[in-house]
Amino acid sequence: MKFTALLMVVFLTLPQALFSSAAFAASNSRESCMNQWLFNGIWRVRVSNIEPLMDGSRQVGWQVTESWRNGTRSELTPGQTFLQSQVLELANGSISTNDAETSQLSLGGVANNFFAQAGQFTYKQAFYTSNFDPNNKPKGVQVLFDAGRLAQRQDLPHFTSSQYNDHFNLNCTASGAAAQAQGGATQLSANQGCMNQWMSNGVWKMRVTGLTPRYLGENDPSSNQIGWKVNQEWVNISHWSTLPGIFNSGPIVATNVTDEYLVTQSGNNVSSASAAGDMGQFGLHVFQPGGSYSFGQFFTWSSFDKNDRPVRLLVTFNARAQNALPKHPHYNKTANFRIDLTCGAAGCRCPAANGVN
Repeated sequence: MKFTALLMVVFLTLPQALFSSAAFAASNSRESCMNQWLFNGIWRVRVSNIEPLMDGSRQVGWQVTESWRNGTRSELTPGQTFLQSQVLELANGSISTNDAETSQLSLGGVANNFFAQAGQFTYKQAFYTSNFDPNNKPKGVQVLFDAGRLAQRQDLPHFTSSQYNDHFNLNCTASGAAAQAQGGATQLSANQGCMNQWMSNGVWKMRVTGLTPRYLGENDPSSNQIGWKVNQEWVNISHWSTLPGIFNSGPIVATNVTDEYLVTQSGNNVSSASAAGDMGQFGLHVFQPGGSYSFGQFFTWSSFDKNDRPVRLLVTFNARAQNALPKHPHYNKTANFRIDLTCGAAGCRCPAANGVN
């Protein structure tokens, strides 16, 4: 798993390079209307709504509802693929996410979110300016990347088109075939299970034992709920002394546990690496053969909505890397776990959720 969890407060200190200005050029942009997906070989992006951004009774900007999907077979953040900035085009002039900390903070919510293969995340992008004029209406949104820098990275997927930026016309709305998603990847293969059901893959046995709210005041239900905690128990079923991570520690061998993703009813896909929680304790815990460990993994995300309840947990492992190592425990052919949080170990028929994973 990602043991260096990204704190929400990190958004306040993101490198400026992530949000550096990039000139809009029609030649490297795909065009679409509202409710129409655009795909550049890595990200599928859709704009579904635009509404006023309010400070009490005063409008200070606009906020745009966007959905992102990972169309690759890699775990990625948009920031890793050099997401530069977003620009809201107005009837007269524009507002960039570079213009205010408010806009950078909301962009950080998607830029630093880890997406599983085919994972989705929906959020509201703020466009704020101190000299805002509500009569200057929005007409378009630009989502910009630095393809030149990405092309220099051989460890990351690349855009499959020279039209890698996205341009959304806010004056039209797609329908029918034009509103259907294009491109993308199928969800990860995984063993299916329910709450309190032991899942096994030849190295680890684990189960989810509970789902509880996480509050700003820790165990104070009177404070704001800021996320969810997934309580779980893990057992080392191999004959080796192991660590969940990717680095060996003397005779203690790593096992390439990669990440966990909480999926909500709306289809949002949020990573354990995007929040502060107990992941570090789990990652550093040494499991002797047959040893067990219980902990609660914390999940939170930008624009958190406590009514958008979790429905699944995806637990992922890099089985290919692990099984290529000699003198290490090896995974079964299908190593990942997909756990339905709406049913118990006896099983049930559960309502389908949006999205995948």
